[in-house]
Amino acid sequence: MDDYSVSRDEKDVPEFLQYYNDRYDKMKKLLMRRSELRSATSVKRLERRSEGDQAAVIGMVKDKYSTSSGKYIVSIEDKTGTFKALVNEREGDKIIPDEMLGISGNMGGDIIYADSVIRPDLPIPDGVKTTKDEVKAAYISDLHIGSEDTLHDRLDRFADWLGTKDASDVGYLVMPGDVVEGVGVYPGQENELDVNDIYKQYEMFEEWIQKVPEDIQIIIGPGNHDIVRLAEPQPKLNENVLERATEYSNVHLVNNPQMVRLHGIRSKGIKNLMYHGHSFDEQIDAIKELRENAYEEPYRVMVDLLKRRHLAPTYGSNLLSPEAEDHLVIEEKPDVFVSGHLHSHSNYSYKGVNVINSSTFQAQTDFQKRVGHEPDPGKVTLVNFKNRNTEVKQF
Repeated sequence: MDDYSVSRDEKDVPEFLQYYNDRYDKMKKLLMRRSELRSATSVKRLERRSEGDQAAVIGMVKDKYSTSSGKYIVSIEDKTGTFKALVNEREGDKIIPDEMLGISGNMGGDIIYADSVIRPDLPIPDGVKTTKDEVKAAYISDLHIGSEDTLHDRLDRFADWLGTKDASDVGYLVMPGDVVEGVGVYPGQENELDVNDIYKQYEMFEEWIQKVPEDIQIIIGPGNHDIVRLAEPQPKLNENVLERATEYSNVHLVNNPQMVRLHGIRSKGIKNLMYHGHSFDEQIDAIKELRENAYEEPYRVMVDLLKRRHLAPTYGSNLLSPEAEDHLVIEEKPDVFVSGHLHSHSNYSYKGVNVINSSTFQAQTDFQKRVGHEPDPGKVTLVNFKNRNTEVKQF
């Protein structure tokens, strides 16, 4: 895995400055790979351009507001200053605070009349990465063990299936968070718990892990219900929480987010970007197009973030711990992008990336009933690394 350490030290303004400078530099590098932005100039030099000149600039979105004509004026800032751009309604609706993007168009005095808004996006694929061996990975998430709504029967059926001949080619089990329900996560949660001791919840999870065949490698990341800090990046679960499970050679704990390379060494293998998805709610709420359908089709918000090459572009979309590096930048193109959190299911392909929102093993909760969200539980996505074909099994 592409491991990294997560600092637990107290953070202040200098750490935030370092964090955002690192994000800026990484995102600018990604944007400069776009042919439309190879001639991009700094804001300071932009101010010297004459009216009518063509221009391109890269920067971070400071703010935006709509005009009476329905268009948007967007403030873009880089390390040299701030400049405004006028963009059309369709593009303006998708622009969010703090994202890094490029603008190209014509100068209009102290503003750019934008012809296009350019995001870093993923490169056009030249084939897909595969393995010589026929081996599959199974993707599940959001088990929420300890909840009165946990679907234990379905979980056990899945574990039993992993021990059958039909699953003999499954070599990996990937779980991007919320393996337990947790305690004190939201007001009134105690009324919906079957087990109100979080350590006993993890003991139950360990008991379930024992049902998984030992030759399957299990990769576990944390989510917002797990016993780690809520601020991202989240550190891996403490081994003291899973004392028995971490003694097994096939159990591997990772951070959130984490790039994990499966069935290979270093640059080889299939790159799996694991991210629980806590930023998804705010991202969906910020963009009309996503509000209309992303909860039912969660690949839409995942693809949106792949295009922006960041897992939580807007400050406040998730709690943030400003590390020396911004580990939420999607610097390297993954082969598989897997998440959870929304309790829906998606199995989609975007520019050679398997985009998987890995369902849940929790029935509809009282909160979900109140907001009208219908989960899609018990679905397991399988990816064959030899040809990157996928299938979905219902348990």
